[in-house]
Amino acid sequence: MRSYLTFGVAREDFAMDAARVRAILPLHELVPVDTLHAWLHGFAAMGGRYFPVVDLRSKLGLPHASHGRQPCIVVVEMTVTDGRRLAGFVADRVSEVVQLRERDFRNGMARTKGRTRRLLDPDQILTETELSGVLGVMLSRSPGAAVGKL
Repeated sequence: MRSYLTFGVAREDFAMDAARVRAILPLHELVPVDTLHAWLHGFAAMGGRYFPVVDLRSKLGLPHASHGRQPCIVVVEMTVTDGRRLAGFVADRVSEVVQLRERDFRNGMARTKGRTRRLLDPDQILTETELSGVLGVMLSRSPGAAVGKL
């Protein structure tokens, strides 16, 4: 069995490997930026390291709406060619951590407690090209930002 964080975005339920989650931050930690990327909300920092915060609604083609009553930034570790990087995304709510077995999965979905949840792989939130581009934007806005590996 493995642990999965469950959360909601745009009235859809998701699950993600909890081992890849590094933190859950309040939304007020977000520093918004204007960019050409509709899917980039801005940046946040953790432990002195800045990372991009993605709008999953735009990235996944989900309907746009308000973020609900308890939005937060879920910080995850992504695996890239040169190591690991932090990235975040805005969730409308974080539900719980659940234990799932292999039999709970089918066709990219997980069935937990009578609910079907879409699985989200942290490595698919941003491509390496997108990550490089947003890191360039971040450095141009904050030259002293530490954006290195974990």
